[in-house]
Amino acid sequence: MEAPTYICSSCQWSGNETKFSTKILSVMYRPKHDNIQAFKQIKCPKCRSLVTIVFETLDGTLTK
Repeated sequence: MEAPTYICSSCQWSGNETKFSTKILSVMYRPKHDNIQAFKQIKCPKCRSLVTIVFETLDGTLTK
């Protein structure tokens, strides 16, 4: 699966997630579904503007 490309609306910096600054905002473990859900903030490394906040779900078996 190819990583999504992000574009900063303030300075037009673009690239995949590895080129941007990321920060986990919240993490929730759901034992009934055996998965982990998280909100992640993606900011521009050039101008520090907020680009987006993404919601991810991970399989809980990765942490066991």
